Amino acid sequence: MSLLVVGCNHRSADLALLERLAVPSDELPKALGSLSALDHVLEVAVLSTCNRVEIYAHVSRFHPGLHQLRRWLAERGDVHPQDLEELQYSYHDDWAAAHLFSVACGLDSMVVGERQIGLQVKQAMSAARDEGSAGRVLQRLFSQAVHVGRRARRETPIAAGASSMVEVGLQAVERRLGRSLAGGRVAIVGAGKMGALATEHLASAPVDHLDVWNRSPDKARRLISRVGDRADGRVVDPDGLVDAVAAADVAVCTTGAAQPVLDADLVARAIARREDLADRPLVLLDLAVPRNVDPAVADLPGVEVIDVADVREVADRGVTGDAIAAARSIVDDEAEQFATWTRTAQVEPAIRAMREHAESVRAAELERLRTKLGGLGDRQWAAVEALTRGIVNTLLHDPTVRLKQLADADGADFHVQALRELFDLPDDDVDRLPDDMADDGGDTPADHA
Repeated sequence: MSLLVVGCNHRSADLALLERLAVPSDELPKALGSLSALDHVLEVAVLSTCNRVEIYAHVSRFHPGLHQLRRWLAERGDVHPQDLEELQYSYHDDWAAAHLFSVACGLDSMVVGERQIGLQVKQAMSAARDEGSAGRVLQRLFSQAVHVGRRARRETPIAAGASSMVEVGLQAVERRLGRSLAGGRVAIVGAGKMGALATEHLASAPVDHLDVWNRSPDKARRLISRVGDRADGRVVDPDGLVDAVAAADVAVCTTGAAQPVLDADLVARAIARREDLADRPLVLLDLAVPRNVDPAVADLPGVEVIDVADVREVADRGVTGDAIAAARSIVDDEAEQFATWTRTAQVEPAIRAMREHAESVRAAELERLRTKLGGLGDRQWAAVEALTRGIVNTLLHDPTVRLKQLADADGADFHVQALRELFDLPDDDVDRLPDDMADDGGDTPADHA
């Protein structure tokens, strides 16, 4: 059994590549389906955010599995595999688990300690589970990752004063404008999680007016209802996006669309309607990957575009070294716990198969002797059953304990294989892993307010 992660993030690749690799939510089912169809992929999940695109997979064979994942990622980004090699990273087994745990803590984020990533990790697993591509290994891994993120934020100051990408993006907007957004007019394009964060932050600024546009107006209405009387809020009709952008000082774009929502033609029409705002630039903050704002928009007069690449340059990594060290200590501890679980998970199916084999032999022998023992009464037959079961259990007790001890010491692989060959046991590690993976509930909505 091998656990792999292959991916690119904001440190290893530029925005243009991350944009090509990104897997929007509406494309995720198809992506998971094609990954699951790869010969050596047993389970798979995809974590695609504005900072990273990562594939987590449980594979039957390490090297062929790694090759297939790398090739899939290269094809996704329309990049030659050799060119992508220098920009991607890959980890396996314990290191793969430690990487995801670091991600869930916010240690690997552009804004160190940011909270939103915990929810994104949970959503990635939920999507994989819904598509049937995640089994017990990945469900255990991601459930533990959510727990690790919550533990790090609870036990260390890693998230003390941490900003989200949204907050850093809005700070970048204020720097570009040279003034506060308080009292201004902002259009929110997209009413998902990041749109909700932006709305909450701006309502507290407070801005004078908030327009919220979403393909589903009901979602926009729910978002506006949370603003209350802190700002004048309005739901924009699906066909009213041009007017909303034209009236805004700033438009914040956070949708999960695969194609730009604000193209050059739409923004040009919005600019033409800004007669009373002609002396003020229209700032478009694009926090989506793939980008919501067509790059060609930046060439239009009177428009300033700030995207994830710009936010990356101003992101404040102000978390102290002590906080990072404390969080990494938790990651290391949890990674060791996961490693112990995986080692145990490898031997328990073999132990179960050995016991089932012994029980089948015991039952067959008693059945063969049933006619010779036909004179036994029910109580006597029950005594024979109990005696033979006791003999089998006694014989298997020491090998069972020893195999688990070897698993704890990370030295059971050879003995498991020998056990299977000696007793001709089925190789069913994948389908019969221990069933002890309960989701701890993940991050609460309050964690992302």
